[in-house]
Amino acid sequence: MPVTIDITKDVLYLDGLEKGLLEGEQKGLLEGERRGLLEGIELGLELKHGFAGLELMNIVRAINTLDKLEEFKNLIKTAGSVNELKEFLTKNV
Repeated sequence: MPVTIDITKDVLYLDGLEKGLLEGEQKGLLEGERRGLLEGIELGLELKHGFAGLELMNIVRAINTLDKLEEFKNLIKTAGSVNELKEFLTKNV
């Protein structure tokens, strides 16, 4: 007679499942924050610099840290020209 084991009740299985769910949730939250920042940056560039600002979005999307995206978003508020923004992107991408 075969022996069957229900691994869904095993402590190791449950620990691994919980860890995987938490990691997935964290990645989802970070991706959501990144998307929100990108949308805000795009709006800021369009409102302040028009089409010339929007042309920077391909470069902006290459920024891979939330801190740098946040820094760039704040720079949009104070930058006097698209060239200032390009300079930041050149140094940080």
